[in-house]
Amino acid sequence: MKEQWKMKAFLLITLALSLSACAMPATTVRTTDTRPSLAFDGAPKGAMVYIDGLPMGDAEKFDGQPGVLVVEPGTHLVTIKDGKGSILLERKVYVESEIKTLKVH
Repeated sequence: MKEQWKMKAFLLITLALSLSACAMPATTVRTTDTRPSLAFDGAPKGAMVYIDGLPMGDAEKFDGQPGVLVVEPGTHLVTIKDGKGSILLERKVYVESEIKTLKVH
């Protein structure tokens, strides 16, 4: 009787270990983000970005490597001001579904 119990216990442990070794396959789904976005090349330290008059943050953050500023499709007034408030760039741009890079001089 004791041998039967040991055999059952051994089989149960073996079964439990076998099942725990089985893992479901892991999958990762990645999609390409096709929302329109803006990048700014050459923006000086401390320059701020404004889209349609609303502050968006530091222009250096959106240099396109990898940071970009995601915007709604359409025409936007893009303004970049230096730390003193002087306008470095002010341009109306149309974005649809791509990354548009604006050079800041």
